[in-house]
Amino acid sequence: MKRKHVMLICFMGFILMLGWSCAPSIITLDTGVYQNGILYATSSKDVTAVYNATLAAMVKFEFQVTGKAKDAFFAKVDAKSADGMKIIVQIKAGGKNRTDFLIKVESFNRERSVLIFDEIQKYLGVKAKK
Repeated sequence: MKRKHVMLICFMGFILMLGWSCAPSIITLDTGVYQNGILYATSSKDVTAVYNATLAAMVKFEFQVTGKAKDAFFAKVDAKSADGMKIIVQIKAGGKNRTDFLIKVESFNRERSVLIFDEIQKYLGVKAKK
């Protein structure tokens, strides 16, 4: 009987730990949070504006855009830096007056993700919140 309880407790603990790796659920507009190698962000601008700002940021940093796609609800930009790191930006329409996007740079490169986010915010006309 005790062994079953110990196994159940271990299993429940494992399930709870899995929940920690999910995307953050509360982010205010025009901010971002870095978790598990991905920068999650929101914007008060529409998908097209965030997509155009993302492309402009890629040009500014001289990244080679290897793929891009966009429709009314979703956009994606794939790029590669000179040192071969892959960069992925996914943009999707969120709720009312909100666009959600994420920035993933290969090898959990937080600094590059933040620089790209700041540049996108600059092109969107949003001042950095420090």
